[in-house]
Amino acid sequence: MFRQLKEIFRKEEVHPLTLAPGDLPGWLKEEYSIVGKKEKDLIGSSREKILRYIGNLRVLVESLGTAEHEGVVHPKLGNVVEKSLPLYKKTITSALTRDFPEKPDDFYMAATECLKGCLKSSAGPGRYLMGVFPEDMKAIRAAIDQIGREINVMNPVIAEARKKEEVLNKIRQLHDSYGHACEELQKAKNQNLQFADRSMVLKGEIEGIQTQLSRLSHDPRMKELDELHAEEKQLQADHQRATGVFSSYGDMIVHVLKRAEKVAQKDHHMALAKKVHNLAELLVKNEIPEITVLCEELNDVLPEIIVMVSRGDISLRNKDEQHYFSNPAVLPMKMQEIFNRIERTTHQLKETRRKIAGSSFIHEKESNDRHYHMKLGELKEVEQSRVALDVRVGQLKAEIPSFLHQMEEKISVYTGKKAVVIPDTGIQG
Repeated sequence: MFRQLKEIFRKEEVHPLTLAPGDLPGWLKEEYSIVGKKEKDLIGSSREKILRYIGNLRVLVESLGTAEHEGVVHPKLGNVVEKSLPLYKKTITSALTRDFPEKPDDFYMAATECLKGCLKSSAGPGRYLMGVFPEDMKAIRAAIDQIGREINVMNPVIAEARKKEEVLNKIRQLHDSYGHACEELQKAKNQNLQFADRSMVLKGEIEGIQTQLSRLSHDPRMKELDELHAEEKQLQADHQRATGVFSSYGDMIVHVLKRAEKVAQKDHHMALAKKVHNLAELLVKNEIPEITVLCEELNDVLPEIIVMVSRGDISLRNKDEQHYFSNPAVLPMKMQEIFNRIERTTHQLKETRRKIAGSSFIHEKESNDRHYHMKLGELKEVEQSRVALDVRVGQLKAEIPSFLHQMEEKISVYTGKKAVVIPDTGIQG
């Protein structure tokens, strides 16, 4: 007997609300509709009352101060009526004649603003009318209080509806975030496959180029190219040495020329001082001067400089200066010789570089080198993109269950019973 009673009164097992992500848009739409209908039904009664109260209040306001009050108002209060009554009727009528939409939330806002306008009008110009029309203003105040009480009735209804809509909005946002995350995850998986395919292709191309470069490194033409590069390097060193020697001799000449300029100025030989100065300026420039001009100017001033040396007006520092400034023919010849060496190495260097540039082998090798480094750079970019994509996939795989869990919590709070949101099949595979 006891067992039979236990079976009869056993608490019915409550099954959880189970939803798939695809079911949520429909479920949300239905819940929004339920909340909206309940709100509209509950607000409907208050709406009818408030509109009726507003209509009654309009009649009271319109009749305030009309002909029936003539002779009632004390003359001393005439100024109050004349100034305050039109302003009061204008402001309160403005509040009462606003639009009152059908939608519950919009109606609530309109009704609330209407009440605020009425209270503001009564506290402003309306307070001066209390002593003039006490009974009328008392009736108006009572009508305003009726509107206020009915708005108070609506307050919990509106608050409850908004609270539910906020929860539904949050569930919708979570569902949208879940959908975007799932979509991004699928795209990332597809992109990862593309990166893997591209990486495999690039590695094959790089291996092929490496094979070609290895073959070229054993090509007989490689030896010829190496010899040309060695020749280029040697000629470049010879050229640099020759220009260095020319510069060194130029410094020596300038040193003597500056002393000769001072001696010429001291002797008031201004023409010679100017020639010597100009020649020194020509040699201190970075570029190598025109050799014929240099030799001509040296031949022009050297005899007189050698005279200065012989007189003891210029003291020479070393044997080189003594050698080159003792015979006017020696220094121009030496500068011509150095210049010829520079010219020769310049010509040989250009010729060697022309041969290198014109080599079909070098073009082939450089083309393979460029292609090789280009493919290496592309492979590096692909691998970096794959790493970044793997990181993002990991983040998405953590975010998606979190969105599901948050949706379950919000739906459970909203419905008052356990909710289970089943993830889309294979989305986290």
